Formats: sequence, C-alpha cells, structure tokens
Amino acid sequence: MKNKTVLLIIFLFTLAAANFFPTRHSHSYNTKTDCDINTGPCTKTIEHNSIQVILDINPKPVNPMKELLFSVILKEGESAVKDARVAIDLTMPDMLMGVNRPVLSHIKDGRYEGKGVLPVCPHGGKLWKANVIVERGGRAATVSYIFEVQ
Repeated sequence: MKNKTVLLIIFLFTLAAANFFPTRHSHSYNTKTDCDINTGPCTKTIEHNSIQVILDINPKPVNPMKELLFSVILKEGESAVKDARVAIDLTMPDMLMGVNRPVLSHIKDGRYEGKGVLPVCPHGGKLWKANVIVERGGRAATVSYIFEVQ
C-alpha cells in the first residue's frame, strides 16, 4: 500500500510539473507570423460581412514589458464602423501565459483603443497571437493575427 501511495504522489507531482513548467516549443505547431506589426498595421477581413479589421500596436518596435497602445480600426467599405463591441485576446501559440485582454473602447470614427502589456516569456518566446473579437448586430466574429515582438 505504501509503494502505491508513493507512486501515486510521484505521478501527480510529474503531472503537475508538466502543466506548471511547460516545455518551450520552437513554433511546435508550425505557427508562422502573418502580421509584421513592427513595420505597421495589419489588415484582415471578416468574411461574412466584409468588415476590414486593422490592427496596430504602438510604440514600435513592439517590446514586452512596456505599456502598449492596442488599436483596432473597423471599416465597412469606406464607412467607419462605430457601433461594434471590440475585444482583443492576447496569447502565445506555444506557451500558456495566462489571461491577457486589454479593454478596447470606441474613440471615434471606427477606431477602438486600449492599453496593455505583453509579458516576457520565461523561455524566450517572441511569437504572439492577437484574437480580435468583433460583436455587431448580435453576431460575433474573430480575426487572428500572429506576430513577433522584439
């Protein structure tokens, strides 16, 4: 009975350590950047309603552990989208970094802004994913941008 208890404790400790200290993967999911945020804004389009979602982060270059201004501009054709709710969810594709959701508010003319900080990855990772969630007219859509910090 004592040996089973010891083995169970070792198993549970190993399981906890594997979740608490995740291994660093160098783009383990073949994740590639699709946004060079350090040179300028990135634009994608929501397919079901053709709204352009323009993401920008300042100051540049984008560095971890500095206050950043996250900016999202929404356009439908040439018109600014002023009646949406916009949220941004920041994650690392290869590492669990906790919840990081800067609050974005409509400033004017379809521009939504909020401040936040990207933490330093303890394993040196620089790849981030910004999921921009746009809610409008009872529908929600997410546009994702994958970028690297300096």
